[in-house]
Amino acid sequence: MNQKAYNLFSCDPATITFARFVVLLRVVAIVFVGFLSSHSVAEEIDTNKLYKIIAKPEGRPAAVHLARILAEDDDGSYLIEEQSGQQQLVSAVASGGIQATGQPFQAWTKEQVAADLLARFPKGFKTYSSKHFVIVYNTTDAYAKWNAVLFERLHKAFYAYWKRFGAELHEPEFPLVSLIFETRNDYLKYASEEKVQGAENMIGFYSMQTNRIATYDLTGIEGMIPDGQRVSTSELVNTILRQPAAERSVATVVHEAVHQISFNSGLQQRLALHNPVAISEGLAMYFEAPDLRSSSGWGGIGNVNQHSLARFRQYLNSRPSNSLITLIQDDTRFQNAQTVSSAYGEAWALSFFLAKTRGKEFAAYLADLAARPLTTVNDDKQRISDFQKHFGTDLEKLDRELLKFIARQ
Repeated sequence: MNQKAYNLFSCDPATITFARFVVLLRVVAIVFVGFLSSHSVAEEIDTNKLYKIIAKPEGRPAAVHLARILAEDDDGSYLIEEQSGQQQLVSAVASGGIQATGQPFQAWTKEQVAADLLARFPKGFKTYSSKHFVIVYNTTDAYAKWNAVLFERLHKAFYAYWKRFGAELHEPEFPLVSLIFETRNDYLKYASEEKVQGAENMIGFYSMQTNRIATYDLTGIEGMIPDGQRVSTSELVNTILRQPAAERSVATVVHEAVHQISFNSGLQQRLALHNPVAISEGLAMYFEAPDLRSSSGWGGIGNVNQHSLARFRQYLNSRPSNSLITLIQDDTRFQNAQTVSSAYGEAWALSFFLAKTRGKEFAAYLADLAARPLTTVNDDKQRISDFQKHFGTDLEKLDRELLKFIARQ
């Protein structure tokens, strides 16, 4: 099996702090580009059934997975999805590697997910569940609950927003997990265990493999609200928003949650390499803009993202005429330390422009990409064709309109 990897790299820390390299951490897609372009769904495999899969990782003892099988490669490798929502590629043992359980596949409940994670993390971690999310944390109760409030507010607004434009979203099949670490060291240790590259330059990420968000507490409220003390929501939020890192905290929390909700609602498809990084990141930045005057630190969808706007304006002095095309046709600019900052700025500008002026077309474009088979070839020409199908063939005209629109912000 070809295990060609995405080019993950280290960049200037300030740039990554701004950009938050989330989609470049497509942990499964990162490793299995060859697999995704060559596999076929096995005819005898029912993706609605639960299977016992005995896998033999190289150099490690055999492991047993209860999961459904999404796809099979000719060499006997399988893309599987566990009941927790995690996806991974495994090589099944040739003899007795796959066994039908006779049971339908069923996602775990929030209680099952919470219990499983608590068993995996050291003493001192707790869980807090809201309607859609399971928070696993070793920071303060106050900070964890604030995250849950922010997540649920975003979830409700996200679905309402896309419904306006005709998008057909579904409720997440799996509980949405967020890991919040008390310290940066705890966070980096977890990232190392998950083999996430460049985590030392990031303050949070969403993993397509585990389907989890991972961040650490940037607010410094430890000890300000004693554990177990009852405080009102407004008191809690005000305490958090007074901290120096409040704006960054809000942006990071919302940014990562947008990725997670997008890939669990049907707006986007996990592991789909034909989906431009510019679109995924642009969407997250469109939604993330903090508003520290609001009751939760986030005022809703579509506010101008001042950080991203500043990056895009800085780029305008050297922006080439084909910049829109290179942004969409491949992900190269997001994989280069010299161009990543401007790529993120332009990704926000593009999503902001499309969302504000062509909402229905934007929703249709996303639905088109999400409906494509996972095996769709990641082709430059096809990416441009997909984009032109929904926004017109005259990309020079579209680019002029984009620039005029952003200039008014």
